Amino acid sequence: MTVGLRIKKRRKEIGMSADELGKRIGKNRATIFRYEKGEIEKLPTDVLKPIAEALLTTPQALMGWNEETAAENGNGLSKSKQQLLALAEQCTEEDAEKLLQMMQILLGKKQ
Repeated sequence: MTVGLRIKKRRKEIGMSADELGKRIGKNRATIFRYEKGEIEKLPTDVLKPIAEALLTTPQALMGWNEETAAENGNGLSKSKQQLLALAEQCTEEDAEKLLQMMQILLGKKQ
């Protein structure tokens, strides 16, 4: 599997659009699609690292250097938990506090 396909697969696994990934790393959607299609084959580390961070994984996993890590998809978190993290990163601090309170209530751990 190519780096571009790993990026696309990971992006879709966590439910992130190409537009959102582009915003997070300061690139446009067309550039993201070029990465995913392999039109830009050699990604410099100053591009690969922010992509990995935005996708909640590692550059090594995206490069396929550590297939075990790539298979884990985000340090062993389930797809739902990965999506929660990706959404939480988009929240304001105020919204994050509210979500935290709601989750604590949901889990019966109100403080």
